[in-house]
Amino acid sequence: MLALTIFLICVLSVPLAGGRLAELVHLRLRALWVLALAAALQIFIARIAPDGVRTMDGALHITSYALAGVFVVANRRIPGFWLLGLGGALNLLAIATNHGVMPILPSALAAAGLDSAPGVFHNSAIVAGAHLPFLGDVFAVPRPLPFHNVFSPGDVCISLGALVALHRVCRSRLIPSGANQFLELRHHRGFARMWGAQAASNLGDWVYSLAVATSLSSRGGTSKAFALLLILQVAPSAVVGAMGGQLVDRMSRKKLMVGADLLRGLAVASLFVAGPPSRIHLYAVAFCLGLFGALFLPSFQASLPNLVPQESLVAANSLVSTTFHVAVMAGPILGGVLVTRLGIGPAFAINACSFGISAILVAGVHLPPVPKEAEDERPLRAMVQGLRYVAATPLVRGIFVALGLLMVASAIKTPLEPLFILRTLGGKPEMLGLVGGAWGVGMVLRSLAAPAASRRWPRERLFVMSIALVGTAVLVASQQRMLSAVLLLWLVAGIGNGAGTVVYETLLQERVPDSLRGRVLAASEAVLDTAFLFGVFAAGLVGDRLGIRAAFAVSGCLFLSAALLTHVIMRRPITLPDQPEDGPQPADLPETADLTVLPSRQ
Repeated sequence: MLALTIFLICVLSVPLAGGRLAELVHLRLRALWVLALAAALQIFIARIAPDGVRTMDGALHITSYALAGVFVVANRRIPGFWLLGLGGALNLLAIATNHGVMPILPSALAAAGLDSAPGVFHNSAIVAGAHLPFLGDVFAVPRPLPFHNVFSPGDVCISLGALVALHRVCRSRLIPSGANQFLELRHHRGFARMWGAQAASNLGDWVYSLAVATSLSSRGGTSKAFALLLILQVAPSAVVGAMGGQLVDRMSRKKLMVGADLLRGLAVASLFVAGPPSRIHLYAVAFCLGLFGALFLPSFQASLPNLVPQESLVAANSLVSTTFHVAVMAGPILGGVLVTRLGIGPAFAINACSFGISAILVAGVHLPPVPKEAEDERPLRAMVQGLRYVAATPLVRGIFVALGLLMVASAIKTPLEPLFILRTLGGKPEMLGLVGGAWGVGMVLRSLAAPAASRRWPRERLFVMSIALVGTAVLVASQQRMLSAVLLLWLVAGIGNGAGTVVYETLLQERVPDSLRGRVLAASEAVLDTAFLFGVFAAGLVGDRLGIRAAFAVSGCLFLSAALLTHVIMRRPITLPDQPEDGPQPADLPETADLTVLPSRQ
């Protein structure tokens, strides 16, 4: 009934957005009989197993999803069906890994008021030790509302897919298409190699992170030991971002990336070559990862506009962001399996090899050479030039102010999140994975939708809207009593987070001249790292003095303040910085520098 209600709402929203439902008459669906067979299997399961799920029912449940997948593949050219397929795949993954049963979060079941209705959830159940629990039915429509029920992240994707399909087929104004931008990226081999390098490196990093945590914990590591490990990796990244960004504009970006990959790979490889690593060894490797990573990331980001046309830049950043968030969710799971069955050595080896793969892929990318005048520029002068440009450009300055406040807000929330879930809401330790999973799913969804959103709204407005969405979700979550409500809000916050990340990176890449882009992007990372360290320190003070709920409320207010300040700063007239004779000329600055708000160039 809940699914039918959502579908009817999607249909009724089409005329409100200027669409014509009559266009559905021309829609030709393929393999409709397969979908009918899948629905028949679902009905059959309900008829033969009203009191619970049996082994045969679980197999039939999986089969019904597989048949529905065949239907989606057959109609993959219809806009929005890729999102339907993603939702079905997420549900199928959760069901298949739990022996044909969709796992339910107990608090979600209680919130929906269905915990005392035996036999209703014949395809769903509370599963002890559930696999991938964050993909199960973790959200709830509370009992006072009509059609109260539980639903999963996959169900959210399916609902969004139906909404996109209806509005795109009926040609409404609500949802513009961004799919063509993803298809265009297939023709840019340089980007494909860079994307592959980033994907391999990110997956290796998150496999490695769990192995390091396991190794440090087995040696009696305390919270201070883990904090020191984090500081040793973040602090050099902040310093290099602030002072070493000029290298990205004065040296070959490809050579910087390849060198950074090789040195990081050697540092990680030393952990399993020299025997069981000591705590000092782990600290030294963390320092190397932070140091050389601070050169790789801005070089990577600054190179994207040289590899894809401007109209495909949002899609390129969306894919990069999506890959990162998928690695965040999948890497620790893979790392946990490896460490449990084979020990920490293979996890270290995977990360070291991922850096080698990344270096090989990047080495084959063609990037424009560094201008002679940039190579000859004095380092101190180049650094000052970059800082003056940031201070004098409202767009860049607004983004930097927002990034600083955003990271402080995030750093206050993140370390207190386990306490909020376990103590304030009374959740169990296994619920911590649900929280990160809900946020991560939201980030993946919004990253993929960013190209379409960027066609609907100007970049600057979308950035402010994204920040405000995160702040509102965090502020409302601080007052919640049910974990299922927090998970739904975290999904919303992840959607805002994913859009904001893609948009701010694209803005800097589009609007900053290539001769200054490396310095500005490196400085943005320095702002993030410095603000993170400050926020972690502030989290303990705020949490101890005000309480966990109040600390979350402070975090939400900081997010909203960042949105407001960004909006105000970006509306101020731009004052061009004084340029030295041999520095960037006004022609190198944004073409629309005389406007109060820079319009989207999409």
